[in-house]
Amino acid sequence: MRAWLLYILIVVAALGALLAIAYSLPTASSAAFCIGTPVVVIGAGLGAKFVRETRRRQRTHQR
Repeated sequence: MRAWLLYILIVVAALGALLAIAYSLPTASSAAFCIGTPVVVIGAGLGAKFVRETRRRQRTHQR
């Protein structure tokens, strides 16, 4: 469960950083969202896959 909690916290922090960049640089906010959103989405997908594989290996070793 710790891996999922850490994963969720990292995704929330990335979204928070994206929002902070958008609010601090209003002229670049559209570019920040166009570039940052796919990066966060792809990173979240890869992170979920990593967490799933890690948990699968842990369950295999426990049996």
